[in-house]
Amino acid sequence: MNRRSLRCQKYRTRLRQNDVSRPTAGSFRFDEEAVVALTCTPKVIYKAGVLVTTPPIAEFDYDVALSFAGEDRSYVERVAELLRDRGVRLFYDQYMTAELWGNDLYAVLDEVYRRRARFTIAFISASYVSKPWTRHERQSAQARTLIDDNPYLLPVRLDDSELPGLRPTVAYVDARLIPVEKLVELVEQKLRNAPGHTVKQLPVLRSPRTKSQERELLAQRPSGWEYLLYAGVLWQRREAIELKWRDHELGYGARLGQHMDDGQAMKYLGRSTNDFQACASNMMKMIGPAVQERAFGRPGEPGNPELIDHVATRLVNQYEAILDIAASLRGVGVSAEAAPVMEAAARLTDEPLNQFRAFVDHVIAQADSIPELLNKGGDQPINLTAELTLTVNAQAQHRFQVELEKLRAFHGI
Repeated sequence: MNRRSLRCQKYRTRLRQNDVSRPTAGSFRFDEEAVVALTCTPKVIYKAGVLVTTPPIAEFDYDVALSFAGEDRSYVERVAELLRDRGVRLFYDQYMTAELWGNDLYAVLDEVYRRRARFTIAFISASYVSKPWTRHERQSAQARTLIDDNPYLLPVRLDDSELPGLRPTVAYVDARLIPVEKLVELVEQKLRNAPGHTVKQLPVLRSPRTKSQERELLAQRPSGWEYLLYAGVLWQRREAIELKWRDHELGYGARLGQHMDDGQAMKYLGRSTNDFQACASNMMKMIGPAVQERAFGRPGEPGNPELIDHVATRLVNQYEAILDIAASLRGVGVSAEAAPVMEAAARLTDEPLNQFRAFVDHVIAQADSIPELLNKGGDQPINLTAELTLTVNAQAQHRFQVELEKLRAFHGI
């Protein structure tokens, strides 16, 4: 590691808290006695067609996971080298030293052989059948076959030993009869025709976009890893709820099956506004200096990966809660006169949501610039700055007030 990277073990992130402009709670209150109870009568009925969906494409961290006994390593290592040379992403213990170091191998190996690979290749031999760790790997792989209709466990025989749980009718490849190169070709053919795809490995020095990349980042922990992790968790959590954002952009709100008269609707609106304000306040807490220092550590001290993940997750949780508030304002059943008010209130969240998204994009861009900044050399510390300001758009606020006054006038208030 160069001299500069040693001095840049910590980066300061300045985050500014601004007052959140919002309408006062009093502007949502109606005189209950003056409100006429109205029912919401639908005037347009939409006939839906048949929606055809396709199942999501499964994603895996590895193309193949190699399961073998240590006594057979000389043969398996030749297979691993050829697979790697041909661009196959594989789980082979000697290639994964950093990821495995310090982890609970029982849990990690179960996850790898049961979930994270498109295929497990089991190299069956007398040693393989008798070892406790290979038994654990084999049992994890066989558990996958119970829920996966596609062939997953690919047996390769090194001798005539019988593998417990493997039916004699399952086709296998006999390594004694074909060269290693032919076995590798068969693996490639299997991968070409298999469902799902393997997530491409990004450079480690970038904010992680997958859990696998998170593990690789934490295994290596280069300079600035705390901010790469923070940015990666923000990106992943936001990406997981991107459908809600698209609904919001389109003004879509799923019906809640709840119908309110105008007085009830205005009370609901007031509660929603208070919840909105609470979400904004919680966002600011999560970027406050005290929370940031606890998660990222003081200058020169390493951060806490669990707290960094927690803080980033809670920040996106509040973003999601605001999306849910807007969706609920659109989804509740109200009168034709109150509907424009509810829509205008939902639109009050537009600017804060966009500001948060811009904040996340900026944090990601800043974090992803760390490797380049380190490579430039020099002795000056690197300062990364990200500001989050939440405000309500003045035009949206004006529209809301106009719609609210129309409803007041309708009720003679």
